[in-house]
Amino acid sequence: MNSAQWSSETKDALPIDTLLEDHNKARQHIEELGLLPLSPALKGSIWGLRLYVLFMIVVVVMNIIQNLH
Repeated sequence: MNSAQWSSETKDALPIDTLLEDHNKARQHIEELGLLPLSPALKGSIWGLRLYVLFMIVVVVMNIIQNLH
């Protein structure tokens, strides 16, 4: 890409302030929506996954200890 092409592309580009303004407006809109409460089924699934991860950590630690002996 030569310098003539670069200068013509930069003239057509939007100023960074405009892009940041759009981004800030979108972020404020998302923050205004707030968090939705989780359903009991989703809460149960999340807790199930947490327990599964803890169980698997115990399994891996036990496996490492058995392999070291």
